[in-house]
Amino acid sequence: MSGYLVNFMVYTLAMVGVIFLALFIYKKTSVMPGGKSRSKFLGVEDAMSLTPRKTLYIVRAGNEKFLIASDMDRTTLISKLEEEKAEPAVKSERLHSVDELPDITNYSPRKKAVIKEMVKRINL
Repeated sequence: MSGYLVNFMVYTLAMVGVIFLALFIYKKTSVMPGGKSRSKFLGVEDAMSLTPRKTLYIVRAGNEKFLIASDMDRTTLISKLEEEKAEPAVKSERLHSVDELPDITNYSPRKKAVIKEMVKRINL
């Protein structure tokens, strides 16, 4: 009787060991939680959820970055992102007129348009 009990214990411990080994191998080879993989070439830099089903991602591939939108049905490349240059520091004082705006000559045309639109919205 004790021989059967010993055999049962040995085989049960062996099966539990095999299960833990399989779990260990699965965790080492799978994608890590949070969407970060072990790849040094490809990775998700940042993600922003717009709605429960729509998300924006900044994906890094080598030295390039891409803005990607994803929803339940499809994934769309929005644009390739360029490296940002250091922007001039803006005074934290409250501006009272358009004449007091900082010089915007170092900004790209796209950023200039955004700044001008913001000035119109806040009625400076």
